[in-house]
Amino acid sequence: MASPQDEILKVYEQLCNSYRAIDDFRAKLLGFLPLATGTGVFLLITDQAKIKFIQPLFRPIGAFGFIITLGLFFYELYGIKKCTHLIRAGIELENDLKIRSGQFTKRPPGVALLINEPLAAGVIYPAVLAAWTFLLLAFPQFQDAAQGQTQDTPLQFQDAAQWWAIRVFLVGFAVSFFYDLWLVKGDIRNTINRLKKWLRSFEKASGK
Repeated sequence: MASPQDEILKVYEQLCNSYRAIDDFRAKLLGFLPLATGTGVFLLITDQAKIKFIQPLFRPIGAFGFIITLGLFFYELYGIKKCTHLIRAGIELENDLKIRSGQFTKRPPGVALLINEPLAAGVIYPAVLAAWTFLLLAFPQFQDAAQGQTQDTPLQFQDAAQWWAIRVFLVGFAVSFFYDLWLVKGDIRNTINRLKKWLRSFEKASGK
């Protein structure tokens, strides 16, 4: 019959496998998404031979890309929350197993506490959403553009589209930033407490 320690170790191993699987998938998706989006948009708007045919489809393609990316962004936010809970559970199990140098207990905080994986996702996903927003709103429909545009004329875009793209990026980044701030509030609190202890010890040493 397995001992309680063996049962805890088995749960810990399963938790580690779950965390690595989620983290690896998020990392691969985070790297693939901007590459696939950038390549697709580049091919759509740079080949003059395809512009005349594809221009009426810019808006539905942009809308489809925006919706898919938004869904993946929601999935990323949930994945971040799930990884955070796995890290906390891993710390508790490492304490129970008396593992002093475990991957969860010794997991380093973000650079300056805030520069971490969630913040990277908070830059990449809003940027991709902004790109799809630009494609959705930038170019007039073919029948509107055909009056003053030939096949060899560079494609012109509407000025308002870039401002909407900037707004989408800023809103998405703000959501990610404050969500990240909420997730690392414990690390911020611990850093503040350590700083207070250091100041008190410095004051005592100076008073002597």
